[in-house]
This record gives sequence, C-alpha cells and structure tokens, in this order.
Amino acid sequence: MGKKKTTEENHHMGKRTGYSLIDGVYRIAPSYVTAFGEIAILRSGVDEMLASVTRHAAVTLSQITKSHKRIWDDIIDDLGLDPTIVWEYLPDEIIREKQKED
Repeated sequence: MGKKKTTEENHHMGKRTGYSLIDGVYRIAPSYVTAFGEIAILRSGVDEMLASVTRHAAVTLSQITKSHKRIWDDIIDDLGLDPTIVWEYLPDEIIREKQKED
C-alpha cells in the first residue's frame, strides 16, 4: 500500500495565501473563512430584517382588508344598498356600482 500524504505535503501557496488540496478538496486560508463568516452574519441580519418586515406587512394588510370590508358592510347597511352588487369608491366621495371592464 502507498504511503498516505500528510497535510504538510499537500500545502500549497496561492498568490496571497496558503491552502491545502486533499482529495480534490481545497482547504482555504483562515482569512477567507473569516470573510465568508462575516458575510454570512450580514446576510442573516438582512434575512431576519426582511422576515420581520414581511410579517409586519402581512399583519397590517390583513387589518386593512378587515377594515375595508367593515366600512363597506357599514355603508351597504346604512344606505340600504344591494349587497350582491359590487360597489366602488371613487376619490371624489362617490360610491357607485362598479363598471364592468371591457
């Protein structure tokens, strides 16, 4: 059987750092490992922030939807409008039957 190569025998120098090549797998320098770790921490922070904003937006949109329905229910009840008709509110304080789009 052949002699197994040690890590020292597989140590090489790149342009700026050393690395080991064992069974086709590169073991990079600690400075690169640290750089990847720092980026992973930053990415994790952004992921957590986006998840928090997404949760907040989902809750807020749900509340908006409920409030919107409640307003329409109140208007339909107050004015005695047909609840089977789709109504729309226009910015100039007008409520009318929603027009079918062509």
